[in-house]
Amino acid sequence: MEVFIESTPAISEKAKSRMWTVVQVFLGSLFLAACAQVTIPLYPVPLTLQTLGVFSLAIMQGGKKASWSVLLYLAFISLGLPFLAGGTSNAMWFAIPSAGYLVAFPIAAFATGKLVSLRKKPNALWIALSVLVGKVIVYTLGVAFLTRMLSFKESLMVGVVPFLPLAGVKLLIASTLGGVWLRWKSKS
Repeated sequence: MEVFIESTPAISEKAKSRMWTVVQVFLGSLFLAACAQVTIPLYPVPLTLQTLGVFSLAIMQGGKKASWSVLLYLAFISLGLPFLAGGTSNAMWFAIPSAGYLVAFPIAAFATGKLVSLRKKPNALWIALSVLVGKVIVYTLGVAFLTRMLSFKESLMVGVVPFLPLAGVKLLIASTLGGVWLRWKSKS
């Protein structure tokens, strides 16, 4: 005589999915912390790889998860962890000159990821335009916060102009890596 016992899994598929999302968000925040360590010290706002990280996360994780990754990164900074540019820590990060850029990161991540996801199979131009929209958000809020300390013209000169030469390179890298990731993801 055979007896069949129906069993339920110890962890539901929904719980597994949520745990995987938490892991992705946590790893995304650590990735941003690592990107902040690659720094060219400029005053008042340092040049880092954070925007490349934000846009890479937006393309690869999607807008919602990427914005959660950035918010967790900001929470870590608020706790005083040394995750700011060059390994510095400042729980009062919202008062530093680069605060506008940091505030813009979750918004830009969400917008970029959402734009990319509007197309079922986004091409390189669409991905690049999505990243460009995110960059405009970052520079707009960055300059807006800088005007608390400097004039608008000075804010543009120190908050946008020094970043433009590498902004195009970061845009190309994020778009290329993102495009490769999306093609690979669609095949698996």
